[in-house]
Amino acid sequence: MSTPLDRALSHLIQGFRLLCLVILLSIGFSSRAVGEDKDKAELRERKAFIEKATAETWKQVHEQLAEMAKHGVSPLLMVTTLKPFGDWDFYYVDGGNIEWRPNPGQKFKEVEVPTGFVTDLTSIPRVFWQALRPEGRYAYAAVVHDYLYWEQDRPREEADKILKFAMQDSKVDPKLTETIYLAVRSLGQTAWDNNGKLKKLGERRFLKRFPEDFTISWSEWKKKPDVFAEK
Repeated sequence: MSTPLDRALSHLIQGFRLLCLVILLSIGFSSRAVGEDKDKAELRERKAFIEKATAETWKQVHEQLAEMAKHGVSPLLMVTTLKPFGDWDFYYVDGGNIEWRPNPGQKFKEVEVPTGFVTDLTSIPRVFWQALRPEGRYAYAAVVHDYLYWEQDRPREEADKILKFAMQDSKVDPKLTETIYLAVRSLGQTAWDNNGKLKKLGERRFLKRFPEDFTISWSEWKKKPDVFAEK
């Protein structure tokens, strides 16, 4: 049975992971050059959202640190991050796997997104990013969903239901969870089909070697020899 300290540590780890995700996404959105007015407006909206998410996550992390300090615990954490390529359209998982496990009554098998997985975060329509509350919690579910859409070793319907469960686990607002779930059921086929086409063309998305030059793009890095894991 988990103790309050165990729960605090678990929440702290999740908080740090989400913090890294939202900070990296914030940097990406603020750094990309945008040519059209509507793109600039979208950039401002996303930047404002990520800034709010970052501020709220920092608040939660500080609260959890204070709770752990009461027990005299100084945690040593391996923080999973989503690191960007220089084009800011693709990211790779570094620092540990991202996992989803079913709760009692959920029949699907667990999901483990491995270190080195490359994602473009497109399996959830970006229009809904603007509607999300400033918590950043959806990021965990989005990466899991993108991974399932790339692997395609399960039906798309199952991948979408796992997205819904993962958002529930992350305590995303129930109405927003249902809205996003219905959206990916209606609009996700395009992302699913595009991934299938890329895989047939030989695209690979699992790295064993990561770039040291933060300016290199995904299109450049994937052409280099010996960067992909055998999978």
